[in-house]
Amino acid sequence: MNLEVRRSIEEYVRPLAAGLDGITHFGDVARVVAACERVAGDRQGLDRDLLYLLAVFSGQEKWISKIGNASRTEIFLQSHGVEEKTVRLLWKGLARFETAPRSPEEEIVHDAVLLERMGAYGVLRLVEETRRERADFLEIARAVEEAASAPMRTRAAEALARPRREAMLAFARTLRSEHAEFGAGSSVI
Repeated sequence: MNLEVRRSIEEYVRPLAAGLDGITHFGDVARVVAACERVAGDRQGLDRDLLYLLAVFSGQEKWISKIGNASRTEIFLQSHGVEEKTVRLLWKGLARFETAPRSPEEEIVHDAVLLERMGAYGVLRLVEETRRERADFLEIARAVEEAASAPMRTRAAEALARPRREAMLAFARTLRSEHAEFGAGSSVI
């Protein structure tokens, strides 16, 4: 898949990635693609086209699963030279990469998506999401700790995740501590 085809696919995905949640945008897709490249590194035996497609469409599972959207996307991809077999693997991979990745490409995308949700960037995203749901500070701390504990499938991603986990856990500890410092029952005036 050449650069021109990739750009065309990105233009196809761009409006989908706008996100009705008010948080997601196309930059998130680009970050997942970049994270996949870092995690994959120079690993041999990967289907780089499938990896790229899984990364680009990784946030679009709900949209693609709607009636007509999968066939429309399939026609679009095949018109750009993507083999039918690759499209089938894409659909299967999108359905399972988050919970039960089976191929090396799915494992890499699994890890890239988790990495995107980690570190300072991940904390900020979690705060935006949880505050919109009216979460309190202790619930935010718990969400940050849960995101920090997400298991990686590859060694490369684990190495990238380590400092991000540490930053997230330090943030959650500090948030809990500061919440308790002036929390209810700390003293009576």
